[in-house]
Amino acid sequence: MTNPPATPDAVPPVDAAPATVAQRDRNLALISALLLLIGMPVGWLPGSTSDVIGMCVISVIVLALLAGVMLWLVPRERRASHRASRSALILGIVSIVVGGVFWTGLPFAFAPAAIALGLSQRESTPEGQSRGMATAGVALGAFAAVASFVLLLIG
Repeated sequence: MTNPPATPDAVPPVDAAPATVAQRDRNLALISALLLLIGMPVGWLPGSTSDVIGMCVISVIVLALLAGVMLWLVPRERRASHRASRSALILGIVSIVVGGVFWTGLPFAFAPAAIALGLSQRESTPEGQSRGMATAGVALGAFAAVASFVLLLIG
């Protein structure tokens, strides 16, 4: 069996097109918000409903921070490409620190920004030029998001 010849008029399917940066950022923010909204009730309300107001307030604050960081800080740092890799690393470190020190779900606000900035910098910079910082930002942000979700679930 042989492969059919390729024709110059062949067009790849629409769903095979790569996702744009804005779509990826939106997906990262939605996944982070979903993890927050699933994990917070499990972590905050294990047996009583006395902390419902506190959980709702913290959730709204974290969602507002997530929106602010993803809509304001990420595009601003992406335009200043000379410092975006460093910003991805800083956001990754911040997401780890706020997860360990202030257990309030705040890593869900900073981790997707670290991942988004790190991925965009890895795609746009040549080999060796601050790609290590971008990769570290992606790894720290992903670890913070997953670890925070798991810690919320297990208490």
